Amino acid sequence: MSTPQLSAPWQVKFTRRKGSIALQVGTGLIKVLAPKGTPARAIHALLEQRRDWIEQALLRQQLQQPQQRPGRSYQQGEHWLFQGQTLQLCIDTASAGIQPTVELHADQLRLQLPDTLQPIPCSQRRAVLQHWYQQQAEQRWPARLQHWASVTGLHPSGLKIRPYKSRWGSCNARGLISLNTLLLMAPAEVQDYVIIHELCHLQQPNHSRAFWQLVERFCPAPKLHRNWLRLHAPKLLF
Repeated sequence: MSTPQLSAPWQVKFTRRKGSIALQVGTGLIKVLAPKGTPARAIHALLEQRRDWIEQALLRQQLQQPQQRPGRSYQQGEHWLFQGQTLQLCIDTASAGIQPTVELHADQLRLQLPDTLQPIPCSQRRAVLQHWYQQQAEQRWPARLQHWASVTGLHPSGLKIRPYKSRWGSCNARGLISLNTLLLMAPAEVQDYVIIHELCHLQQPNHSRAFWQLVERFCPAPKLHRNWLRLHAPKLLF
């Protein structure tokens, strides 16, 4: 069995404990507590078997660490990501009767707000920007999903797009694929990787070696894209 490739380094500590192997997922490190004498193949097998749980635990920790996710200001000059490109938020004001809108201009994300006596609260600015990303995802991803479904021969029952707190995508037992709206901030090839990943779950519902071999048939460098998501997760937020 090959050495498991996870999104964070892992280390083994042999202990006097008896019985099963224990896993501890810390900040950027996976600890394996194994009874003394446990063979490497048993440790590798457990890491492969628990890969999904490990990856979800790593992601939850990244998304929940306040020191790494300081939040948004929704102010002039703030940096936002779109399709892997860093954009500068530009806030314009117009007549009082307009509805808030968002437009993409070269290296800027233009947020147009009505000119009112009271400043538009951050909660409303956030809602406008999140709605724009949601619309962009709904316009782009159905065609990408259809493309990769045709390439892979794996066809989902439907697509659901919404912001999630602890996953980039999922595929349920009914064949419905869900994608995190925040993925639109990632480069197109990373978005495609997540789509391919979830499509492959239609054939392989786990994270076995057969699953990763299937993913790599259509996406040669999945680890590269997983690492991009792991490294940039703190910046992917509304």
